[in-house]
Amino acid sequence: MGAGGIPNRTIEVVYGRRGDLPTHGAKPNSRYDLYVDGVKIQSRWFDQDGNVIRNRDFEHQDSHHNHFFPHDHKWKNENNRCS
Repeated sequence: MGAGGIPNRTIEVVYGRRGDLPTHGAKPNSRYDLYVDGVKIQSRWFDQDGNVIRNRDFEHQDSHHNHFFPHDHKWKNENNRCS
């Protein structure tokens, strides 16, 4: 990944539903952007092995009104989950 978390390859665009972005097996050093109904809701960055390292959420359910958007999550690959 380039300086400042910028991928050193083309950004992959996915049109679908929440949960459609991969967690592993992605193109190395890439970023995937997820669009649902034409709205960008998530970006996901991948390391040199194609494993997710970070998510950025632009929109999701916030029933407790305790999130600021956008916000980032580091990824813990040992359990396939965000922190």
